[in-house]
Formats: sequence, structure tokens, C-alpha cells
Amino acid sequence: QGYPSKPVRYIVRAPPGGTDDLIARLMQPALSKTLGQSVVIEYKPGAGGLVAWEYLSKLPPDGHSMLLAASGLAAIKTIRKDATLDPFKDITWVSGVTDFMLVLLAHPSLPVKNVTELIAFAKKQKGPLSYGSSGIGATPHLNAEYFSAMAKIGLTHVPYKGAGPMYLDLISGRIEMGTAVLGAALPHIRGGRVRALGVSGAKRSDLVPDVQTIGEALPGYVYEPFYAMVMAAGTPKEFLNGMADAMAKAMNTPEFRAQFYKLVASQVLTNRPEEMLAKARKEAELTERIVRTAGITLE
Repeated sequence: QGYPSKPVRYIVRAPPGGTDDLIARLMQPALSKTLGQSVVIEYKPGAGGLVAWEYLSKLPPDGHSMLLAASGLAAIKTIRKDATLDPFKDITWVSGVTDFMLVLLAHPSLPVKNVTELIAFAKKQKGPLSYGSSGIGATPHLNAEYFSAMAKIGLTHVPYKGAGPMYLDLISGRIEMGTAVLGAALPHIRGGRVRALGVSGAKRSDLVPDVQTIGEALPGYVYEPFYAMVMAAGTPKEFLNGMADAMAKAMNTPEFRAQFYKLVASQVLTNRPEEMLAKARKEAELTERIVRTAGITLE
């Protein structure tokens, strides 16, 4: 009762135009209506999310500032050796938002139509194929490197400052391949500007049913990261529960769920603070295993 008592700051770790921005803009009006307060989006891009995470951790833990975090935050100690932030001491986990798939993409000139053909093609090449991602240590990067290690093929990573610049170079043919969140890639796939080769989920997406799962070519491969809402450590439990309740109410209407799935290409998946904390700890363990298996260098 009485929470929130003023506008709520919604921090986005990436520049406008990507999946983070899309989710924030979908949630903003629904949350504002449920909370009875304005929800103000604030962009804090840089260092693969680290700028935003450190910014949040230093804000007053009064429940009026929150951040949309991807799985990488849970594994920041593995992903960024220079990170001083502790995702389980400096950050409090509030609720899940969604689990999502990644997709491997190719410029239409690359003579492959799926992951199986990509693996065979890459093994015949004298040098490694180049692929772009939204940044070092981001989930699309981890997806591609994990795939590369399991497939035993060489790929050269070209990191960008966000997915937008990566798409420009992929669509123009400056790079041969890309890796991205499926939802944000759908307009480019449907417009024929890029070709989808494989999705990272356990099952095919019914939004691109003709696209293989990576696991169809590499049995055992599954990678479905998450988006979650977090606040600064020390935020009172009643505020955490209040925000989790508001998210569940705002995001689980049939109208919101349908719009979210249409635009983000994944299902709404809210939960409780304690459940989200346990899920984040599991994700940190998985990411550490991926980085170790793939021999990823994230500096």
C-alpha cells in the first residue's frame, strides 16, 4: 500500500532500437496503468550492459528504480573478469519477463540454408567465416561461440555496439553471418534481407517453423536465456513483491501476452523474487559451462 509513491525509473542497458528497448516500450504503458504512477524509460548503454548495472547498483534501494537485465548479468563474473559488480550481492532479482531464443543468420549470398549445411560449408572453407553480434559477452555472442565449439568449426567474431549496427553490416554483406535475438530479427528474416539458419531453443519456433533448431544438427544443443527485472540490493522485500505483483498483473492479460509474443517472439514468463533468484543462479552456472566449453575469450 502506498507503493510506488512517485514515478518509477525503468533503466535500459542498450541503445534504442533493439530487443531491450522493444520490451521496455511494451511494458511501460501496461506497468504505468497497473502501478498508478509514470514509468520513465532511461537509456544507459555501454560496456555490454555493465554501465547500466553499475549505475543501478549505486541508486537508492527504494523500489523506484529498476533495470531490464538479460541473462548475462547473472554471469557477469564469468563474462567480464574486470567486473567488480556482484550480481547476487549488489543486485536484487525481482521477476522474470521472458525466456527467449537466439537465431543464427546469414547474408542471402552465403550458399547455405540451414545449420546442417552451414557446418558442412564451414568445414570446407580455408579460413573462418565472420559473424557479427550485439557485443562481447552478450547472449547472441555466447550462442554463436557455443555453437562453433560444438560443431568444431571456425568462426571469427565481429562485435558491435548493439544489434542495430550489426544488422546494417549483415544486410549490406560486409559480414557473412550474424547472431541475434529471434524477435528482433524477425522483420529482417521476413523481409528476405537475411536468412535464418537455426534457432537456439529446444523446439522450433512456430513464428519461423521452417527454421531448424541448432539441436537438430548438434544433438544436445539448447540455449534459451532470459530477460528479468532487477533492482538495487537492499530494496525492501515488500517493494520487490509489490513490483513482482504489478508485473504479473500488467503482463498476463490475454491482450498483452498476444502483443508481446507477436513483437518479441517469446512468451511472457513472470515469477516471484525468490524463484527468479534461483533461476539466475542456474543461469550463471550454465554460462560458466558455455564459456569453458567454448573456450570463449571475453576480454
